[in-house]
Amino acid sequence: MSIQHQLCEPPLGFMGSCGFENIYKLAHITGFLGFDTFYFKDSRTQELDRYPGIAFGCGLINRDFPFSDSYGPKNMVAGVTGLAPGPLSLLSQFGAQIKGRFAYCLTPRSSKRTTNIYFGDDAQISGDASRTVQVISMASNVVRYHLFLNGISVDDNRLAIDPTVFELDEKGYTKGFLIDSGSPHTSLVRAAYNPLRDAMVHYFRDKYQMQPISPSGLGFDLCYSWNSSDEIRFPSVVLHFLFKGQQQEINMVLGKNNLFEVYPEDKEFCLMILPIDDDPGLSILGAYQQTNFKILYDVNDWFLYFVPQNCLQS
Repeated sequence: MSIQHQLCEPPLGFMGSCGFENIYKLAHITGFLGFDTFYFKDSRTQELDRYPGIAFGCGLINRDFPFSDSYGPKNMVAGVTGLAPGPLSLLSQFGAQIKGRFAYCLTPRSSKRTTNIYFGDDAQISGDASRTVQVISMASNVVRYHLFLNGISVDDNRLAIDPTVFELDEKGYTKGFLIDSGSPHTSLVRAAYNPLRDAMVHYFRDKYQMQPISPSGLGFDLCYSWNSSDEIRFPSVVLHFLFKGQQQEINMVLGKNNLFEVYPEDKEFCLMILPIDDDPGLSILGAYQQTNFKILYDVNDWFLYFVPQNCLQS
């Protein structure tokens, strides 16, 4: 793709063609844009559907992606698939063919299993008597998937968090609460993270007389020493969402496996949620907290559906 092509925006050169550069906090990816033919298997006919002329980036310099069990500059991933509602995303380029719908079910990191993405009519979601499909609204006509988070609870205790810290900045997109499967962990502004951390500290202190490790060598903010023989009941975290313009809350319940990672060799466990500065203050619901949820995006109507599901069996 030439730098003069309309999809080369912003016009960034790389090795004589249109280039791109994306930064995920410390992670960095650079490469060039070109056109390729994509093939997707139809789940009903098992035949391959052909989609030629799709603009796609080839990442040649990928560094510091904290995925899997590897961290640091040597953790080089193949790239990041763009599914945001911008003009270059796969979602926009496929257009009416996939009806603005895609779904995934992220497997736990420890499983080492891959995850499929389903598009169009293959993007389906269902529950049963014990698992109800929930639906929340996303902000419409924006470049990222903003959710209307209204509060957070630890077990049944609502935290003292001003919901305005999650409001979307529609001009600069420097504030809000996004869902992003490309972010390994959830990040919360200090105004929300500190009450959550305090609640966790009080919980483990009051029930088990445990004190945080300071500092932990694992790179997370809140960790505890723990022997696998110790029986501990881990608290849950509830994210309270709103439909835009309505007051009825929809709850996403995060249990132990969405919140804590146990490191047997280090005899520690850590809260897999990280703090970020209040300014600018862009909070993100990351991949770790999305595991074992089936999640469906309906970008035509700006709805997000989710239901708890064993993704290893889906």
